Amino acid sequence: MQSLKERTALFILKHLKESADHSWCKKMLHRFTLPSSVHSHATYRVWQRRCYDMNIWSEKKRLEKLNYMHANPVKRRLVSQPGDWPWSSWRFYHLGDATLLTMDKLP
Repeated sequence: MQSLKERTALFILKHLKESADHSWCKKMLHRFTLPSSVHSHATYRVWQRRCYDMNIWSEKKRLEKLNYMHANPVKRRLVSQPGDWPWSSWRFYHLGDATLLTMDKLP
């Protein structure tokens, strides 16, 4: 994951810098610029720091992460119930409904 993030960030920044004469490229490059208050060797940040990958080794951890994902739209006040978010896997896991979102069910 680290390699993917690093490579894509370098690609994005390279192309934004090369196309800085376009206003939207300049705007995006500005958005990626770190403020002076951030103590970092980098000038830009494309990816959020809080996002990271992890291996799931237990059923308890799998359910914890699945429930966390299903609760996100409710926490953000986009819907009142997890099943109301149309792109959530909640309906698939809890109702067996695969009409909108079909996937392989994790064991």
